[in-house]
Amino acid sequence: MTTVLLHLGTACNILWARVYVLTRSLEPLPEEISQSEPQLVYFRDSAIILSPYHVKEQTAFVKTPSNKVESFTRVEPTNRAGAEIKYGQYDNRTPYSYSPILVHFENNSPFSVFEELVREVEISHWGSLQITEHYTLAHAGACHKGIFSRPSISGVSSFKQLIARLPPRVHSVYYRDGIGNISTSHLRTSNSKSELEIEPRYPLFGGWKATFVIGYGLQLEDFLFVSADGKRYLNFTFGCPLVNTVVEKFTMKVMLPEGSKDPSAIVPFPVEQHLETSYSYLDVVGRTVVVLEK
Repeated sequence: MTTVLLHLGTACNILWARVYVLTRSLEPLPEEISQSEPQLVYFRDSAIILSPYHVKEQTAFVKTPSNKVESFTRVEPTNRAGAEIKYGQYDNRTPYSYSPILVHFENNSPFSVFEELVREVEISHWGSLQITEHYTLAHAGACHKGIFSRPSISGVSSFKQLIARLPPRVHSVYYRDGIGNISTSHLRTSNSKSELEIEPRYPLFGGWKATFVIGYGLQLEDFLFVSADGKRYLNFTFGCPLVNTVVEKFTMKVMLPEGSKDPSAIVPFPVEQHLETSYSYLDVVGRTVVVLEK
């Protein structure tokens, strides 16, 4: 987070605080590491925020996960204290000022990237929702090199666990892959939230991939609403429930009860959408499926 004081004309002083999240902004270096080596990464940015306005005052802080910083660019004044690097204060910067910085530091967090996530939401005639999510997970950090040693199976930057934040009142939760059920999962539920803690069937090192499925049931009354004109609305989250992850391709399929007509989706950002037809048990004309992709 960077806090900037902007000067707009002679009679307007505004304190502007903005939070933004970057993906694919860390570059592993070295690109390959052994099972016991720490993971070092590059972070590239600018000490001066790229702004279309005149910046009267600005200070930027870069906070690393630990004190292990290999090197960093100095743009005076620059100061470092432990895991925090302070750039500035910089005064009276012209619009679109840019001063590149490069920070090389240790980051052993696994780079969890879902190359594809397909969520299937089936609306039952009997008052329930069945959710099935198909994941293709990749560790996008420094690639594993050398031999794989099972006695030190955890590794430094391998996946330890993933946490999925599910809706409250979830039931019938399962976690499996192509082999079968995976027993390394823990579910914590309450009236306000549910958390599913999962571990991969095998350790996931840089460059490795895994596929798995998470499924669960929900009460339809928590998500379905009826308007005054008799139309029914399903209010459901568009996104990935697993925290600290990036999804490259997300597909959401909402399977409506047989006989539903003229469905449409309202999403607060551009998505590709189309309709399909699916057949399940005892279906005659098939069920309409709304498909959203991003």
